Amino acid sequence: MTFKTIMRLGLAACAIATGVSCAAQAADTPSFWPMYAMQPGHNAAMKSPFPAVNWTYEVPGAADARKAVKNNTIIRDLVGFPIGVAVVDGAVFAPNDNGYLYKLDARTGKLEWSFNAHNQLMSTPVVATAGGKQLVFIGAGNSVFTYSHAKKFGVNGVAVIRGSDVSVVDAVDAATGKLVWTYGTKGEDMPTAVFDKGMLLFGNGDGHIYALDAVTGALKWKTAITSFVSMSSATFDPKKNVIIMGGTHPSNIYALDAATGKPLWTVHPKNIFSSSGGDGTWAVEGDVTIGQIETRTSSQKATSGSEEIAIDIGTGKVVWSKTLGVGKTPPRNKDAVPAIMDGVVYTGSPVTHDEYAIDAKTGKIIWTAPLKAGMKAAPTIVGDDVIQPTGKGKIFTLAKSSGKVTHVYDQKEGGYGPQNGVAVGSTYFIGTNDGFMQAIPLKMLGASE
Repeated sequence: MTFKTIMRLGLAACAIATGVSCAAQAADTPSFWPMYAMQPGHNAAMKSPFPAVNWTYEVPGAADARKAVKNNTIIRDLVGFPIGVAVVDGAVFAPNDNGYLYKLDARTGKLEWSFNAHNQLMSTPVVATAGGKQLVFIGAGNSVFTYSHAKKFGVNGVAVIRGSDVSVVDAVDAATGKLVWTYGTKGEDMPTAVFDKGMLLFGNGDGHIYALDAVTGALKWKTAITSFVSMSSATFDPKKNVIIMGGTHPSNIYALDAATGKPLWTVHPKNIFSSSGGDGTWAVEGDVTIGQIETRTSSQKATSGSEEIAIDIGTGKVVWSKTLGVGKTPPRNKDAVPAIMDGVVYTGSPVTHDEYAIDAKTGKIIWTAPLKAGMKAAPTIVGDDVIQPTGKGKIFTLAKSSGKVTHVYDQKEGGYGPQNGVAVGSTYFIGTNDGFMQAIPLKMLGASE
């Protein structure tokens, strides 16, 4: 079910998608946000009457950080918006690496409240009604390894925990920004959770998959896996009631029963390299889940491959795999997130720096567009256009049918890493690595509505 379909069907589709009774839909924005990029195909775009607005919100202290620090990576880790936002009931819920969750008015960019989670926020906020109250669920945690766990990477089969300082999942009152409950874990809680049937489901840095009661934060179930989950947000197939995510050390892809936490299958792709398994977020299309991995063979030294894979959700068997190309090994953010629409996978590659359209049934590459820039975020498909943010700060708009670049936009307010854009009506919402939250009219991106 696509974002656009959910909005068109209104309350009935809302209940089908989330398994819960939903509040009345807002006239021009969603009233719930149950997972990364809102829906299993990860195309965060909806057609609505929401107007074209143009504003920028700068994080407090971001200007000082940019003056004092000259390293772009450090600036990003201090004040960057690391991931896609949730746009719900006329508000933009934006997590920042400074540890704050911001609620901004979607039309004006005015700050309504901020919440301090006391560690970096790298998960998309999940917004849903639980216990009669609209809550915002956010995971906190950093990418740091303590020395005692860093040295365990050299030992096969030994569990490694990623994350230090405060690692929690918080539930925040959407109206007031006040903490409702908190659940602490041993490892970072950076991957985005899934909200389903009153439960919050997520993997994290201590090698477990969790299910929490969304009303109280009480543990419903907890399943140990060998890998730790770094940035692989949970993907949900509502038809089979299955959650899917990737993990690192070892690099595997996992599927679990969402109701019970029972492991269903584990896939270890051939030649998967480094942290690739836990870096990428998978999407759902029909009976398969599709994602990207980085590969390396014994003959490669400083290069690696970028590979798209489709796995049967019911059996765990690889349906198809396609090598997209080879390039210089990226230092981090090794896998791009796909967005799927009408049977076509749209994705970039941090390895090849190209954009692709791929047939979701066969894995055949339909077109390739060289952008000469790294990208990890899921693109946004709006009308006849594909909108792809890149690490150097440029947003490319491409023709969906051919891959031809039709427009290049650069507001010069910082690059985009894992930040996927959200298109609502006539406006595109995205945050930057330099601490700016942007609302950009689609016309300024050269995109159709």
